[in-house]
This record gives sequence, structure tokens and C-alpha cells, in this order.
Amino acid sequence: MTYHAENTADPMKRKTVSLCLIARNEEATIGMAIKSVLALVDEVVVVDTGSDDNTRIIAEGYGARVLDVAWEDDFAAARNAALAEASCDWILILDADEFLQPVRPVEFQALLNDPGVAGYRLQMNGGNPGAAKGHGARIRLFRNDPSIRYRYPIHEQILSSLQAWAVMGGQIIADCPLTVVHDTDRPDRHLRQRERNLRILGKAIVGYPEEPYFPYLMAGEGLAMLEDEVLPVAGLSGALNHLHTAWTKVRRRERLHLKSLTWLVDLGVKTCAALLAKGQTAEARTVIAEIQDLFPGNPRVILQSAAADIRWLESQVGGDAPGDTGYLFGHVREDLLTLVSTEPAAFLPEVDERVYALYPYRYLGELSLLNGKVSDAVGYFERALNRDPDYSFGWLGMADCSRFAGDRKRALKLYLRTVTEDEQNHQAWLKGCDLMREMGFHDNAESWWTKTVNRFPEHPVVTRREAAEDLQSV
Repeated sequence: MTYHAENTADPMKRKTVSLCLIARNEEATIGMAIKSVLALVDEVVVVDTGSDDNTRIIAEGYGARVLDVAWEDDFAAARNAALAEASCDWILILDADEFLQPVRPVEFQALLNDPGVAGYRLQMNGGNPGAAKGHGARIRLFRNDPSIRYRYPIHEQILSSLQAWAVMGGQIIADCPLTVVHDTDRPDRHLRQRERNLRILGKAIVGYPEEPYFPYLMAGEGLAMLEDEVLPVAGLSGALNHLHTAWTKVRRRERLHLKSLTWLVDLGVKTCAALLAKGQTAEARTVIAEIQDLFPGNPRVILQSAAADIRWLESQVGGDAPGDTGYLFGHVREDLLTLVSTEPAAFLPEVDERVYALYPYRYLGELSLLNGKVSDAVGYFERALNRDPDYSFGWLGMADCSRFAGDRKRALKLYLRTVTEDEQNHQAWLKGCDLMREMGFHDNAESWWTKTVNRFPEHPVVTRREAAEDLQSV
């Protein structure tokens, strides 16, 4: 059975839509999810994987058809069970703790009546007002056909089967302005979800030994991030091992296949950032160079490459650097300036706008300071803070500029301001600690050092100092 002919023959005909969602003990939110699309959909199919609350009663109250499906630690199987019961022209996917922002039915139907589109990526909003528009767009609206099904037991994907189906019909997967909002007000739920994810990923890694996607996902469960940086917190080494495993498996694939992996950029960027957090700059530069060869114009790759090069240039200050560091300075600066001067529309919709509108100013400032151009550095950090007054790396940069200029008292105040803006800024803790020792505030320095060790036990500076102290005690 296929829907190609039906979906393209009469573009003026109203298209029908099935809302498909899976749920388990979602009485608090499932009503909100269904209600948000009642004016748009023609049927609601709910797969219940074992609720013992009022989820079924609430869903049926909104006219849903509820199917009981045993939970087998496989999201794709549960999703596909719902798809198999859908009878309409199009499928709309929501989670039970999400809702669709209001859209006029006529505008919704206009999307469905485009004969050249097989499916749409919807904008995802986690409920954070500061979240970048378009960040994390996902396929949630697509044509109904038995060959279009999810794969992977966790972080399930529909892209490969939808893309194959679209190519046969000469269609595309497009972006659209529809926005899905996710309920983020239940921290207890997040803890349960993480425990569940770790369990399923552990099974998937064993069950699919050659698949790099699952160690990549497992690494993501263990990484702590601040803006575009990986933090050297407890568990980083384990996460880096998973990233390395995923990267090793990826490199066995054909180049053409690699370019089709939508998550590969994220794997490369996070691997590079994790290596930098561990102080392994040379390895980080190697990884990001390979990713840049595959995705040369991707802004996240350009930014992470600049970060790795700057860390390497920092290591060469005062030493005999091999090669032409002057060329590297110019090359990195040119790449960063290209990012901030490019129109946002030129980038992929899933790219966080801060990658080209905020973060480059931080690295331009760091690069200028490495070159001894303090006034230029201050200018770049001020631009960053004008765009986001709470950007901790902007305050960190201003502190570094004051310290470079010899104003240690102001620098210390700015390091304090940085950790006030974000306690996870590990560089501010370390640099503030060093400056306190330099200024003779030894008690304060030791207090900061203790906090740094507790927060960032896998920072290379911390591990080196602890190793040296262990040797002294022998």
C-alpha cells in the first residue's frame, strides 16, 4: 500500500492528519498535548506502554484511540505501533509532554498541500525564552506510508526511511515555522528519563556492536556543557571513551555515507571539545580537521576548529612554535570574521544562532589578546556582552584583558563577576585562584582551589597538581 498517488493527485483536496504519540503515566500533560492540535487533526492514536494513572481516561476523553503495547525498552517499536494504526494522509508526532504552538488550520493545510514535500522539520522549543530560534529542528510531520518507519531503540529516527521514500517520489524534507514546545518543569522526570536512557543505551551498544550512534548517544548522557565547551567534571573520561569508540566506528564507513549522518557534526564537535577539556589539544585538532574535511562550511565545525587552534596557539606562547603561527592567527581570525558577517539565512536552521552571532566574538577577543592587542580584545568582548550581558565568557575575557594590562584588582573583581554569572565557568575559577596567589591572598586562593577541585576533578590542571602532590607525599 502506498500513498504517493493519493497525496499528489489533487493538491486542492483537504489532507487528513493522524496525531500519533506514545505515553506512560502522562496524566499531567497528555490532555494539553492533544488539545493543542484538535483543530488540525482528524484522529488521535495513543500507544500506552503501561500507565497505571489516568492517562488512558484523559486521552479517550479527547477522542483518542488508545492501544496497549508492552514496553520493551524500544522507542522505535512503540512509535511504529502507533504509525501502523494511523489511517490519515499525514502523520503528526508529539510527545505526551509537548504541545504545538497555535497555527491557523488554513496555514497548516497549505503545508500539507505542497506536492513537493514528503515531510517537515518543526522547530523545537524547550520552554527556555532565551533558546535560539530553530535550534534542534526535528521531523515531526510527514506523509503516511508503510515504508516510513522509525529505527533505533532510543533517540529514534525517521529520517533515513522518509528520505528514501521522498527520493522515489521526487520530493524533499523541508523546514516549516511550526513550533513544538516541551514541558521542562519536572526535574524528577528528567532523572528518571536519564536512568531509563542509560539502561536502553547499554542494551543497544551490546545489541548493535558496529553501530557508532549508540556510543555517541551514551557519551552525551555523561557530558556536561557550558555554552560550546565541554566541562571537565566527573565522568568526562568515561564519556570521552564513548566518543572515541563512536569516532573509531564512524571512520570505518564510506565517505559518502558519512556525509549523510546528521549527527556526525555533533559527534566531531563534542569529541574535539572533550579532548580540549582534557588538555589533549593535538588530538582535538586532528579530529576537527577530519570533520572539517567532510563538512567544510558548517559553522559549528568552523567555530570548534578555531577554539582548538587558539588553545594550541596559547600553548606556544613563549616557546618555539613549529610552523608559521602568524599564518594560523590570520586564518583563524578570517574564519571567525566570516561567521559573524554571514547572513543567518545562509546557515542550516538547526544551527544555534549564538554560534555565528555571539561565540565568535569570544574567540576573536582571545586571539587578539594572544597577539597583545588589548584594545581590540576589549572591543570584541564588549560586543559579546552587548549581545548577551550574561555571557560568562565575555566577562572572563574582560578579566583577562585587565590582568594583561596590569590592573590585577579589577581583573579579580571580573573573575568574581564571571563565576557569579555562571559557576560552571572553570577557567574563571582557575584564573581567579592563580591571581589570588599572585596577589598574596593565599587563604582565599586555597578556598577557590578546593571549590575548583570539587567542581572540575578532571581538569588537566587539577589532575596534574594532585599527581604532583601525591609524588611529594611518597
